[in-house]
Amino acid sequence: MNRILTIIVTYNGMQWLDKCLTMLRQSTEPTDVIVIDNCSTDGTREFVPSHYPEVIWRPQSANLGFGQGNNLGLRYALDNGYDYVLLLNQDAYLQTDALSHLVANCDGESLYSPIHMNGDGTLVDHNFRQYTLLPARNTMIDDLVNGQPASVYEVGEVCAACWFMPIALIRKVGGFNPLFLQYGEDNNYYQRLVYHGVRTYVVPAARMWHCRKVHGSEQAFNRRLVERQMLILVSNPNPRSVGGLMAGLVRLLIRFRSHPVAYVRSLFRMLAMRSRIRQSIITDRRADTNWIN
Repeated sequence: MNRILTIIVTYNGMQWLDKCLTMLRQSTEPTDVIVIDNCSTDGTREFVPSHYPEVIWRPQSANLGFGQGNNLGLRYALDNGYDYVLLLNQDAYLQTDALSHLVANCDGESLYSPIHMNGDGTLVDHNFRQYTLLPARNTMIDDLVNGQPASVYEVGEVCAACWFMPIALIRKVGGFNPLFLQYGEDNNYYQRLVYHGVRTYVVPAARMWHCRKVHGSEQAFNRRLVERQMLILVSNPNPRSVGGLMAGLVRLLIRFRSHPVAYVRSLFRMLAMRSRIRQSIITDRRADTNWIN
């Protein structure tokens, strides 16, 4: 029997949690669930243990952020002999047969994702369509329209709102890099997947509904956006020339030309962090359970 651990990091997610956890209870492929709560103040801390006693409940005394919260769950999975891990956002509803499809198509070493739908399942999630389906340049969209989809399709980067990961992948790539507190963690993780030769796939028969408009908390997403994009660029563990790095910085300058002060401030911030960034790249290149304490 497959042992699956679903990890949910929560912060004031009461409006979604009941349905999120109910859908997991109804999954045709059984999964244990661990909830890492980042100091919620909306009743989450009372609701989850009382209404879902089977959930492994891990309330925190400080807000660890998305990545480091998930790392606690990954450590639990490694220590307790799980075969697979599902990372699931608190505002996401995994359809009842999705895990069965993900398990059935897993090769034991790659990262898998269901199709991300909007909050009521009527449309494909905007970001998933824009940044995963369209850049993949495969036949998935045509095949779905024609009613003849394949079992899996190789894609590029996928939002970490729902990642299905065999434990061998976690032992090879590790957890989320602590350089990224909120947003950017999954971009960095995908860079590391590429470095370690790990492929990413979408399983079209599996579906997840994601209750967000565009970026979850748009205010949080836009905060220090220039700095985050620059950090994603300079911390990339994949080899590139100095010229390639400079070209990337020029592209960022053009993209954020209406925010010159933020660009210059971010550049100085990267220079101040250069030792941490250098060590981060060294760590990300190791095949190990990096960043999972």
